[in-house]
Amino acid sequence: MKIGGYAVLFTVATAGTAIAGPASGTVTSPKGTISPKQAVGYVVRDQRNARNTQIELLLSEVSVNASGLHDQLDPHVIAINFDELRDRNYLLLWVSPNGSVSMNATYSKTMTQYLNDTSGGLKAELTTNTPTKVEGRVYSPSPLKTMDGPTYTIDVKFSADVIPALSGTALPAGGGDAGKALTTWVAAVTKKDWPGIKAGLSPNVLPMYDRDYDTPKEKADSAADILSARMPMTQMKVNGGLLINPTTAVLEVEADRFGTRVLELVKMVKTGAVWQYEESVPAGLLR
Repeated sequence: MKIGGYAVLFTVATAGTAIAGPASGTVTSPKGTISPKQAVGYVVRDQRNARNTQIELLLSEVSVNASGLHDQLDPHVIAINFDELRDRNYLLLWVSPNGSVSMNATYSKTMTQYLNDTSGGLKAELTTNTPTKVEGRVYSPSPLKTMDGPTYTIDVKFSADVIPALSGTALPAGGGDAGKALTTWVAAVTKKDWPGIKAGLSPNVLPMYDRDYDTPKEKADSAADILSARMPMTQMKVNGGLLINPTTAVLEVEADRFGTRVLELVKMVKTGAVWQYEESVPAGLLR
């Protein structure tokens, strides 16, 4: 299955797979110098066009245990919240199949971020850019200027194997049985139908909403408020997705959010003969 130029692999990497490579160089700004030593690569959705994918590279000054990035709906969020990165500066690079690169250098103490891409003076020389490995150099031939005046420079080299995206068997438009279950459950959330909401929540998620001291109406109201804020449900359409294994599916769901069409990734799990909602994450905007 191919999405936006990068193949979604039908194998799952094991924890023993080489998932970190070397990095070197610096990012220098008025906030200090970031000197990465390690590079970790993984597949993410393009936030500006979520039907496509990119490879995200985390360049860190300290070693991180990236085994937790396997089989995640949103490896980006997992990566930037590694315990090893607490109070540490880091650099993110987003590499597209066509070789264009964007960057975000983050200084943790002030959460100051320096952003740029190859249309704004950043240069990328990639010696390898495949679904399984990315290596090369990203640099600024001259200082890059921020909107409020200060300048910064970047010159880093990196090499990283890429942790593959979630893989499985492609589901048809509508998402098959998992998609039907999601559509039925969303209708229950919209109607604030507590029995329907409860029936559609997985055992891992249900305790968050099924509190003993609430009435059924209070449970329904609270669940509907939280779930509709967490997952866009207006004008929802299930495009398809992947059957990861017999009891796990990830659906690609289009919906409206504040007047904008967006893509959501929704994890459904099968309990007995019933598909239930477990998790959802925003994938990005749709064009």
